[in-house]
Amino acid sequence: MSCLSFLRGATVALAALGMMIPTAPAMAAGPARAQVKTVDAKIFDIALSQGGTFKGRVVDHTGAAIEGAEVTVKQGNKQVAHSVTDKDGSYVVSNLKTGVYNVSSGATEGVYRVWSEKTAPPSAKEQSLLVMGENGARGNFGAMGDEGLILLAVTAVGAVAIVALVLAIQNKGDSTTVVVPSSP
Repeated sequence: MSCLSFLRGATVALAALGMMIPTAPAMAAGPARAQVKTVDAKIFDIALSQGGTFKGRVVDHTGAAIEGAEVTVKQGNKQVAHSVTDKDGSYVVSNLKTGVYNVSSGATEGVYRVWSEKTAPPSAKEQSLLVMGENGARGNFGAMGDEGLILLAVTAVGAVAIVALVLAIQNKGDSTTVVVPSSP
């Protein structure tokens, strides 16, 4: 087979594969909407300071402090505190009790389990850290969500398999027998 017929066969095979795979649900949903992204599925332990003081910082993805960022502290669906960061990106919320809180700023949210000074585990940190920017957009690739990335990977693997199949069929028609002489 010539190179041209190989390319024609590969193009037809890839076009057929593209028609068989459904469009990604994330693409069909329309333009992406801004949503709050959880920093991590993990719950972080924080030790409260004296007077139930919860401390934290808000930085961008490079580690630079963000001044003037609004920070909201919720327990369940109820907002229990609000703060604004200073020039160092730091914020302070007082009079919190032990429990689990969702702390958010912009499109980034973290889940923190806060402890009193005396009951906090050794692994508890002294303050929270919210990383804005890339952290809040993690998991997105343009308008595609995780489903779109999985579909893209499956399509790439399928395309490689089809090209390999076309090459195998092409080489089968061109096979020749090689005779190896026996040694004396």
